Amino acid sequence: MMNKSMFASIFNPRLALALFAFMLTLALPVQVTGQAFNIKKRVKTADTSAAKLTREQCLVRARSARINKDLQGAKLNNADLSNVILLSADMREANLKKTILTKAAMCRANLSVADLEGAVLNEADLSSATLVNAKLKGANLVRAKLCDATLMGADLTGAILTEANLSGANLTGAILTKAILLGTDLSGANLHGAVLSNTNQLDKAVLSQTILPDGTVHP
Repeated sequence: MMNKSMFASIFNPRLALALFAFMLTLALPVQVTGQAFNIKKRVKTADTSAAKLTREQCLVRARSARINKDLQGAKLNNADLSNVILLSADMREANLKKTILTKAAMCRANLSVADLEGAVLNEADLSSATLVNAKLKGANLVRAKLCDATLMGADLTGAILTEANLSGANLTGAILTKAILLGTDLSGANLHGAVLSNTNQLDKAVLSQTILPDGTVHP
Protein backbone atom coordinates (compact mmCIF):
# COMPACT_ATOMS: atom_id res chain seq x y z
CA MET A 1 0.00 0.00 0.00
CA MET A 2 1.03 3.63 -0.72
CA ASN A 3 2.21 5.43 2.40
CA LYS A 4 1.57 9.13 3.10
CA SER A 5 5.07 10.28 1.98
CA MET A 6 4.68 8.67 -1.42
CA PHE A 7 1.17 10.18 -1.85
CA ALA A 8 2.45 13.64 -1.00
CA SER A 9 5.33 13.46 -3.50
CA ILE A 10 3.04 12.49 -6.36
CA PHE A 11 0.45 15.17 -5.65
CA ASN A 12 2.91 17.92 -4.85
CA PRO A 13 1.20 21.25 -5.79
CA ARG A 14 4.35 22.62 -7.45
CA LEU A 15 4.74 19.51 -9.55
CA ALA A 16 1.11 19.66 -10.59
CA LEU A 17 1.47 23.35 -11.56
CA ALA A 18 4.57 22.65 -13.67
CA LEU A 19 2.77 19.79 -15.43
CA PHE A 20 -0.21 22.06 -16.16
CA ALA A 21 2.06 24.74 -17.63
CA PHE A 22 3.75 22.18 -19.88
CA MET A 23 0.39 20.92 -21.21
CA LEU A 24 -0.68 24.53 -21.84
CA THR A 25 2.34 25.20 -24.10
CA LEU A 26 1.41 22.23 -26.25
CA ALA A 27 -2.11 23.55 -26.78
CA LEU A 28 -1.22 27.17 -27.72
CA PRO A 29 0.67 28.47 -30.86
CA VAL A 30 4.30 29.38 -30.43
CA GLN A 31 4.80 33.10 -29.88
CA VAL A 32 7.71 35.09 -31.33
CA THR A 33 8.21 38.64 -30.03
CA GLY A 34 4.55 38.90 -29.18
CA GLN A 35 3.38 37.71 -32.65
CA ALA A 36 2.10 34.27 -33.63
CA PHE A 37 4.76 32.29 -35.48
CA ASN A 38 2.52 31.61 -38.47
CA ILE A 39 2.00 35.30 -39.33
CA LYS A 40 3.68 36.10 -42.68
CA LYS A 41 6.26 38.83 -42.73
CA ARG A 42 5.73 41.53 -45.38
CA VAL A 43 8.56 41.87 -47.89
CA LYS A 44 9.07 45.11 -49.77
CA THR A 45 9.52 44.46 -53.49
CA ALA A 46 12.38 46.33 -55.15
CA ASP A 47 11.60 48.62 -58.09
CA THR A 48 13.11 46.89 -61.14
CA SER A 49 11.60 49.01 -63.93
CA ALA A 50 14.10 49.51 -66.75
CA ALA A 51 13.89 53.29 -66.53
CA LYS A 52 15.39 53.07 -63.01
CA LEU A 53 18.26 50.79 -64.03
CA THR A 54 21.76 51.83 -65.08
CA ARG A 55 22.82 51.43 -68.72
CA GLU A 56 24.87 48.34 -67.86
CA GLN A 57 21.91 46.76 -66.04
CA CYS A 58 19.70 47.49 -69.05
CA LEU A 59 22.19 45.80 -71.35
CA VAL A 60 22.31 42.72 -69.14
CA ARG A 61 18.52 42.50 -69.22
CA ALA A 62 18.43 42.99 -73.00
CA ARG A 63 20.96 40.21 -73.56
CA SER A 64 19.32 37.76 -71.15
CA ALA A 65 17.43 34.69 -72.32
CA ARG A 66 14.14 35.94 -70.85
CA ILE A 67 11.14 36.55 -73.13
CA ASN A 68 8.71 39.47 -72.97
CA LYS A 69 11.49 41.64 -71.54
CA ASP A 70 10.57 44.86 -69.78
CA LEU A 71 12.83 47.48 -71.33
CA GLN A 72 10.52 50.46 -71.26
CA GLY A 73 12.61 53.60 -71.05
CA ALA A 74 15.82 51.53 -71.05
CA LYS A 75 19.17 53.15 -71.81
CA LEU A 76 20.64 51.02 -74.61
CA ASN A 77 22.26 53.67 -76.79
CA ASN A 78 25.59 53.16 -78.59
CA ALA A 79 25.61 49.46 -77.71
CA ASP A 80 26.25 46.37 -79.81
CA LEU A 81 23.17 44.19 -79.55
CA SER A 82 23.68 42.19 -82.74
CA ASN A 83 21.62 38.97 -82.88
CA VAL A 84 19.88 39.83 -79.61
CA ILE A 85 16.48 38.21 -78.97
CA LEU A 86 13.82 40.76 -78.04
CA LEU A 87 10.63 38.96 -79.01
CA SER A 88 7.53 40.83 -77.77
CA ALA A 89 9.77 43.07 -75.66
CA ASP A 90 8.34 46.26 -74.17
CA MET A 91 10.78 48.89 -75.42
CA ARG A 92 8.57 51.95 -75.41
CA GLU A 93 10.54 55.19 -75.09
CA ALA A 94 13.81 53.24 -74.98
CA ASN A 95 17.03 54.98 -75.98
CA LEU A 96 18.52 52.98 -78.85
CA LYS A 97 20.31 55.83 -80.55
CA LYS A 98 23.16 54.52 -82.76
CA THR A 99 22.69 51.03 -81.30
CA ILE A 100 23.77 48.09 -83.47
CA LEU A 101 20.87 45.64 -83.81
CA THR A 102 22.05 43.68 -86.83
CA LYS A 103 19.95 40.51 -87.28
CA ALA A 104 18.15 41.15 -83.98
CA ALA A 105 14.94 39.17 -83.45
CA MET A 106 12.38 41.81 -82.49
CA CYS A 107 9.09 40.35 -83.71
CA ARG A 108 6.04 41.94 -82.02
CA ALA A 109 8.27 44.22 -79.94
CA ASN A 110 6.75 47.53 -78.83
CA LEU A 111 9.09 50.37 -79.80
CA SER A 112 6.61 53.21 -79.70
CA VAL A 113 8.30 56.61 -79.20
CA ALA A 114 11.67 54.83 -78.99
CA ASP A 115 14.75 56.74 -80.16
CA LEU A 116 16.39 54.69 -82.92
CA GLU A 117 18.12 57.57 -84.67
CA GLY A 118 21.17 56.29 -86.53
CA ALA A 119 20.56 52.73 -85.32
CA VAL A 120 21.82 49.80 -87.40
CA LEU A 121 18.93 47.40 -87.99
CA ASN A 122 20.06 45.68 -91.17
CA GLU A 123 18.48 42.23 -91.51
CA ALA A 124 16.69 42.68 -88.17
CA ASP A 125 13.31 40.98 -87.85
CA LEU A 126 10.70 43.53 -86.77
CA SER A 127 7.69 41.67 -88.13
CA SER A 128 4.45 42.89 -86.51
CA ALA A 129 6.44 45.26 -84.31
CA THR A 130 4.90 48.52 -83.07
CA LEU A 131 6.91 51.66 -83.85
CA VAL A 132 4.31 54.39 -83.43
CA ASN A 133 6.03 57.81 -83.43
CA ALA A 134 9.42 56.10 -83.27
CA LYS A 135 12.50 58.15 -84.24
CA LEU A 136 14.32 56.38 -87.06
CA LYS A 137 16.22 59.25 -88.68
CA GLY A 138 19.16 57.92 -90.65
CA ALA A 139 18.56 54.38 -89.43
CA ASN A 140 20.04 51.51 -91.45
CA LEU A 141 17.22 49.09 -92.27
CA VAL A 142 18.78 47.27 -95.22
CA ARG A 143 16.90 43.98 -95.78
CA ALA A 144 15.10 44.41 -92.47
CA LYS A 145 11.78 42.61 -92.03
CA LEU A 146 9.00 45.04 -91.13
CA CYS A 147 6.06 43.19 -92.62
CA ASP A 148 2.78 44.02 -90.84
CA ALA A 149 4.65 46.47 -88.58
CA THR A 150 2.91 49.61 -87.29
CA LEU A 151 4.92 52.74 -88.07
CA MET A 152 2.24 55.39 -87.76
CA GLY A 153 3.84 58.81 -87.39
CA ALA A 154 7.34 57.33 -87.38
CA ASP A 155 10.18 59.60 -88.51
CA LEU A 156 12.17 57.74 -91.17
CA THR A 157 13.93 60.79 -92.57
CA GLY A 158 17.01 59.65 -94.48
CA ALA A 159 16.50 56.03 -93.42
CA ILE A 160 18.06 53.37 -95.63
CA LEU A 161 15.31 50.89 -96.50
CA THR A 162 17.04 49.13 -99.39
CA GLU A 163 15.34 45.76 -99.99
CA ALA A 164 13.51 46.02 -96.68
CA ASN A 165 10.21 44.13 -96.37
CA LEU A 166 7.41 46.52 -95.37
CA SER A 167 4.58 44.55 -96.92
CA GLY A 168 1.32 45.15 -95.09
CA ALA A 169 2.96 47.75 -92.84
CA ASN A 170 1.00 50.74 -91.52
CA LEU A 171 2.96 53.89 -92.38
CA THR A 172 0.09 56.31 -91.95
CA GLY A 173 1.51 59.80 -91.44
CA ALA A 174 5.10 58.53 -91.44
CA ILE A 175 7.91 60.83 -92.60
CA LEU A 176 10.01 59.29 -95.37
CA THR A 177 11.78 62.42 -96.57
CA LYS A 178 15.04 61.50 -98.35
CA ALA A 179 14.58 57.85 -97.37
CA ILE A 180 16.15 55.30 -99.72
CA LEU A 181 13.52 52.87 -101.02
CA LEU A 182 15.52 50.89 -103.58
CA GLY A 183 13.83 47.49 -103.92
CA THR A 184 11.75 48.12 -100.76
CA ASP A 185 8.66 45.89 -100.64
CA LEU A 186 5.69 48.15 -99.85
CA SER A 187 3.05 45.85 -101.26
CA GLY A 188 -0.20 46.20 -99.36
CA ALA A 189 1.32 48.85 -97.11
CA ASN A 190 -0.64 51.92 -95.96
CA LEU A 191 1.12 55.19 -96.81
CA HIS A 192 -1.92 57.42 -96.38
CA GLY A 193 -0.79 60.88 -95.27
CA ALA A 194 2.88 59.85 -95.37
CA VAL A 195 5.52 62.42 -96.40
CA LEU A 196 7.51 61.19 -99.41
CA SER A 197 9.22 64.42 -100.48
CA ASN A 198 12.67 63.89 -102.02
CA THR A 199 12.38 60.16 -101.41
CA ASN A 200 15.06 58.21 -103.29
CA GLN A 201 14.33 55.27 -105.62
CA LEU A 202 10.58 55.23 -104.92
CA ASP A 203 10.07 54.23 -108.55
CA LYS A 204 12.08 51.07 -107.86
CA ALA A 205 10.06 50.03 -104.81
CA VAL A 206 7.36 47.34 -104.93
CA LEU A 207 4.03 49.17 -104.69
CA SER A 208 1.47 46.48 -105.50
CA GLN A 209 -1.87 47.35 -103.82
CA THR A 210 -0.12 50.02 -101.76
CA ILE A 211 -2.29 52.80 -100.34
CA LEU A 212 -0.55 55.96 -101.51
CA PRO A 213 -0.34 59.26 -99.54
CA ASP A 214 -3.39 60.70 -101.31
CA GLY A 215 -5.49 57.66 -100.41
CA THR A 216 -5.48 56.06 -103.83
CA VAL A 217 -4.47 52.43 -104.24
CA HIS A 218 -1.57 51.56 -106.52
CA PRO A 219 -2.44 48.85 -109.05
